[in-house]
Amino acid sequence: MATDNELSAQIARLKKAMQAKVQQAQSAEEKFVITACAKVEATAKQIMRDSPTDASISYGKHGHHPSIEGNPPAPDTGMLMKSVTHSVNKHGNEIEGYVGSILEGYPKYLEYGTSTIRPRPWLIASIIKCQSFIDSLWQRVKRGDLK
Repeated sequence: MATDNELSAQIARLKKAMQAKVQQAQSAEEKFVITACAKVEATAKQIMRDSPTDASISYGKHGHHPSIEGNPPAPDTGMLMKSVTHSVNKHGNEIEGYVGSILEGYPKYLEYGTSTIRPRPWLIASIIKCQSFIDSLWQRVKRGDLK
């Protein structure tokens, strides 16, 4: 009879082998979409962390300083930043990537602004910032370098 350690090791080997098979099964195009979406997600979170703030304005119990108008939103509670995610779905031969927030309303209001809030684009800014990375990644797919 196998010990707990031996079983754990067998499970780990099996899991690693399955992950390798999944990696092999993914097409270069699917890897492209996964990688591009992950890059945009990470960039969206980074530009929020790095967003310049307006020190002349302070509100909330922690004295939050909002971002300077036109820049990505500066984190207060971090709720938006934590909610940003990506997913990739395959429908037959089509691969669809999504980057956004699981929150309702709030991310859209920041992105496009409202009658009382100036826009603080975070998703469009992330896509623009990632454009050259995405373009070069796609060139790798076309050359067959991304496998």
